[in-house]
Amino acid sequence: MNIWYIHHYGGGPNLGSYDRPYQLGKAWQELGHSPTVFIAAFHHLLQRQPPLEAELSIDGVRYLTVPARPYSKNGIDRLLNIWDFSRNLYSAGRTFGERIAPPDLVIASSPHPFTIFPAHKLARCHGAKLAFEIRDIWPLSITEILGTSRLHPFVQMCAFAERFALKNADLIASVLPRADRYLAERGYGSKPFVWVPNGIGMSRAKAESFSSEAGQLASEKLKEWRAQGKISIIYTGSIGKPNAIDLLLKAIAYGESTGEGERCAALIVGKGEQVEALQAFVSKKRLSNVHFSGSVPKNDAVSLLNGADIGYAGLKNIESLFGYGISPNKIADYFQASLPVILPIAPCGDPVSESGGGIARKAETPEAVWEALRELILLTPEERSALGAKGKAYVAREYDYNEIARRYVEAARQL
Repeated sequence: MNIWYIHHYGGGPNLGSYDRPYQLGKAWQELGHSPTVFIAAFHHLLQRQPPLEAELSIDGVRYLTVPARPYSKNGIDRLLNIWDFSRNLYSAGRTFGERIAPPDLVIASSPHPFTIFPAHKLARCHGAKLAFEIRDIWPLSITEILGTSRLHPFVQMCAFAERFALKNADLIASVLPRADRYLAERGYGSKPFVWVPNGIGMSRAKAESFSSEAGQLASEKLKEWRAQGKISIIYTGSIGKPNAIDLLLKAIAYGESTGEGERCAALIVGKGEQVEALQAFVSKKRLSNVHFSGSVPKNDAVSLLNGADIGYAGLKNIESLFGYGISPNKIADYFQASLPVILPIAPCGDPVSESGGGIARKAETPEAVWEALRELILLTPEERSALGAKGKAYVAREYDYNEIARRYVEAARQL
């Protein structure tokens, strides 16, 4: 089967941090299929300096880059980059399809929903089946997380694109385990659906050494805390309002006010618009056992996870959105490192509650988050390891990219 996977922000080893397209591509190859990944020639998750080649290969996975203008932050330039990618995708795919065997399956992944229009044209042009991969639910993610009015023009554009996708796709796939409930509510409950979560490369291993100074310094902090008998809590990922890092830090501050907070320490790995405000809070509260490492390379992050005790999967509790499930990569990463996980939202078919590998409960106050932390801190190392082992087994069973790739193919064959 010839599979075209379209992801605006796609990456891979030494290309970009979001490696799902690469992992799926490798898995499809192992299953005997021929994948091609379409990505933007410029996007903010690239690690390789542009301009990118029009066509490149990473470990045998073929990538085509679609022209899209550069941008430096959220704003009009980023919207124009989305416009460029969506506008140029059809001509790039049409030209490429004239040189090789046409696709049997076109998958439009949705970090934004607008690629569905050229993807639909390409599928029709080449006589292929069309799959729409729901990552974030548009426009619900904007209205619920950011509080944007449903009447905002961009929200209306997203809603139109979503309706078009749900109506015209042959297959709906999603990283969200309960997205089929959303489809039913929207009147598309009879559409073929397949759950294809954010997976993890099962071959990843702990690096022998750190490739960044920030990673090395964070590792030394973890070792220092361990020598002091402290339990280390780690967070990796974006640091924005939806990630509820403020809730974690307020919980630690509350714990210190009770006299028990000195038993733990927190390592925050990543970058985002909330870093300065959170650092100011830590300084104001004199939380000496909190370290911000900044962003580190993926291999360094994997090694840091292996040196921590508890993973924090911060999210604001937005039941109207997260009731359809969640898909943070960090949970699979934590479980891969055998860490028990705290998820401070109501259970929603999430990997924490499904695996029993930690605590998933609605916790919207510092006191409630501290209570969850305290439960894990008071466990013995062996008990925490047992929880982490449950999570790791669940990841191996459900989040292996070979299994996810197989699900995709089986669902497409049944169309």
